Order: sequence, then structure tokens, then C-alpha cells
Amino acid sequence: MSKPKRSKKAKHLPGPLCNCVLLCDDVLISAKNKHFLQGIIGVIGLRELPAIIGGYVAYVRVSNVHGSSSVRVSLVRGETNQPVFSAEVNVKQPDPLGVHTVVSQVPPVAIEHAGRYLFQVECNGEMLAMSPIEIVVLDALMPPHPGQERDS
Repeated sequence: MSKPKRSKKAKHLPGPLCNCVLLCDDVLISAKNKHFLQGIIGVIGLRELPAIIGGYVAYVRVSNVHGSSSVRVSLVRGETNQPVFSAEVNVKQPDPLGVHTVVSQVPPVAIEHAGRYLFQVECNGEMLAMSPIEIVVLDALMPPHPGQERDS
């Protein structure tokens, strides 16, 4: 009589972590591998809509990545959860305890609506972190250009 097979318990590996997801004007990396974030973006002021914003730089730090994973960075409109920009980066992390930093160009994107947007990062389809970004139309707050009349 054969022995019943025991099912092997799958090792549960902790999921990936993200301790930083920022949209910046620029990121400089020094010869000593220090990162200098310039112009961390929380609000984008526009004169009118629709408009083209960017290009910016994404700065993302992930850890607890086991083997090879896919990291997706997106700018999503808060009201509709529709992405206006999305890019995927493959991360190979030989040491899961190590920190992997993604510094990636974000191309110019078209914005049609003011409001709250979320700059977010997902790993293998799991939401890890997000930073809110407000897009506002400044025309009502800004004085008109010389020679331009303000509508009343």
C-alpha cells in the first residue's frame, strides 16, 4: 500500500515594500551615489486646460523584492482612476533585503482636467504606495499678461 502524499507547504514570502514614490523636476546622482531630488512635485499650476505637463522624473525605492518583479509607475486621475501615464520597469533584486531605486524619465503627458491625481507604484499588480498631486488652473489667480484683458 502506498503512503499518502503530503502536500508541501508553500513558503510565504513577505510582499514587496515601497518607502518612496515621488514625482520630481529632476534627480541628480553624485559620484558617491547620493541622490539629490530637485523640485518634488505636490501641486502643478496651469494657465489653461487642456495642457501638456512634464517631462518629469520618477523616484521610487522598493525593497523586499524576491527574484525578478515588475514595477509599474502611474499617474492616475483620482476621480476616475484612469491612468494618464504608465510605465513598467523590470527589477531584478539578488538580495531581497536590498533596496532598489528606480529613477526614470516621465515623458510629457496631456492633462484635460484639473483635480487630484495620484502618482502611484505597483509591484506585480499589488499597490505599494502613492503620492497625491493636485493639478490646478491658476488663470483666475494670476494677473493677465500685458495687453491681455481679463474676462469678467
